[in-house]
Amino acid sequence: MGVPMKYLKIKCLVVDDEPSMRKTVSNMLSRMGFTSILTAENGRKALDIIKMTPIDLVIADVNMPEMTGAELFKTVRDDKNYDHIIFIFVTAEATRQIVARAAEDGGEGYIIKPFVLGTLEDKIARALEKKFNPSAIESCFKEFDIAMVKRDFQRAEEALGKAARMAPDAAKVVHSFGLLYLAKGDDKRAIEFFEEAISKNPMFVRSYNSLGEIYENIGDPATAIKYYEKAHEISPANTDRLLALSKLFCKTGETDRAEKILKDAVSDMREDVAASGQLMGEIYLAKNDNEKALEMLKRAYDQNPSAVSIMESLAEAYRRVGQPEEALKLYKECLKIVPESASTFYCIGKTYLEMSDKKNAIAAIKKAWALNPHSREITADLKALAEKNRLNL
Repeated sequence: MGVPMKYLKIKCLVVDDEPSMRKTVSNMLSRMGFTSILTAENGRKALDIIKMTPIDLVIADVNMPEMTGAELFKTVRDDKNYDHIIFIFVTAEATRQIVARAAEDGGEGYIIKPFVLGTLEDKIARALEKKFNPSAIESCFKEFDIAMVKRDFQRAEEALGKAARMAPDAAKVVHSFGLLYLAKGDDKRAIEFFEEAISKNPMFVRSYNSLGEIYENIGDPATAIKYYEKAHEISPANTDRLLALSKLFCKTGETDRAEKILKDAVSDMREDVAASGQLMGEIYLAKNDNEKALEMLKRAYDQNPSAVSIMESLAEAYRRVGQPEEALKLYKECLKIVPESASTFYCIGKTYLEMSDKKNAIAAIKKAWALNPHSREITADLKALAEKNRLNL
């Protein structure tokens, strides 16, 4: 399957720490007819290029020093400015973790080394066709996503109705209805849809994760843990989920389980320097060894200064050691990437409280509550602030 000529003007980025592999893949792209091809020797340099140059397609090795392909993928996916970029992974072996994480986050799959030009060309052609000439049902999902960003729930529901008529038993359709009702504030209906999606596809990890988030929000950590653990079994390389699980274990007094899951993850993610460093930092935070945590998280941040979850972990470490100003700088950097993050605004509010700045604290926590009114923790803190300061919120 050749790449249609209309796609050959897109910008491609080849990321691999082996010069010979960069040259080989670049030559293959040239032979296919692509004319704009850039290269980078690791994920960190690739990220710099992505921030400065419009990139449409990334072909990245999985295991690289400085920042792996997996870390690059996660960092780019966290930033909505770059969620249009197509990712294809190149790997020496297709481990379960790679396949599961790519599927969960929307990657376009992987190619196993060594490969021939035809294999790469077929993979690229299919990915580009899916992006630029989507099927009828994929067009419905795209319309749904646009409507959800605009909070146009009627248009979003109409788009899902079309998708449901085409594929009534598709887990993705049912899951999307769950997202719609969750955005509307109807947790009960959202839960029903997410559970139905799982019944249609027991491996649909996104629904398990969404259920974990809902139960965490409404203050049911035991049920949240159950769903997060199931999601973790299916896709074990999701750092954000690992952190959520470990923190829930700490809240329920199961610190040994929290430490074990983080240590196991560090062992599994040895190649992901920033991710494993972040997890080690979280282990030290769980033990209240805050200075050591700060040291580890600074290293992780130096490796990947664009990862929101690493910035949030480092900010917490700064707060723990009594440096709230440094924490605020990081939280504000997070908002540049994810401007509607309720958890970040909530952390900003708590940081201002630690600085005895009640006015800014209340403003930040009110914003957090507006973004996530389902959270019992945010709601309780806002009510407490209102009563203590005699405010009518």
